[in-house]
Amino acid sequence: MSDVSEQAVINLTIADYANVDNGGKANLVGVGGGIIPLTPNGLTTRFSVFAEIRIPGGLCPCEMTVEYSLRDASGAVVELAGPVPQPVRVANIITVESVTGLNLEQKNHVGGRSMNTLDFANGMPLSPGDYQFRVTIDGDDAHASSVNFCVPEQAPNPVVG
Repeated sequence: MSDVSEQAVINLTIADYANVDNGGKANLVGVGGGIIPLTPNGLTTRFSVFAEIRIPGGLCPCEMTVEYSLRDASGAVVELAGPVPQPVRVANIITVESVTGLNLEQKNHVGGRSMNTLDFANGMPLSPGDYQFRVTIDGDDAHASSVNFCVPEQAPNPVVG
């Protein structure tokens, strides 16, 4: 554990589309759905995982390791099929600065912020079931944040006639 992982606030959501623009602002479309359907080709529809991580100003600047992992209903990391199964786990080292252009009291009040997205523009090859994206900072599972979603069975084709 670290001071950063213990004091950070992680807001995590799933959207149809999310990105962070050059100005540092997040753009999210289709927030709030917990169902990601399968398409006829066996992949999910497009979706993004968005994380906003807020750090108290007194800890900034700071460096932290942020890890996203996709978990199944049992809590195990999902592995994508292939010649060598690939766990769905992404980690990155991020440096968070406090907001510039403010006096010290305002910097401490606003703190630092990191906004990150994982975008699955082509969908994912997931089986129907319950899933969870989990985000940890510096390997601290006790202070992790997660968002649940499900992939329902594919609806049968309509019968006409």
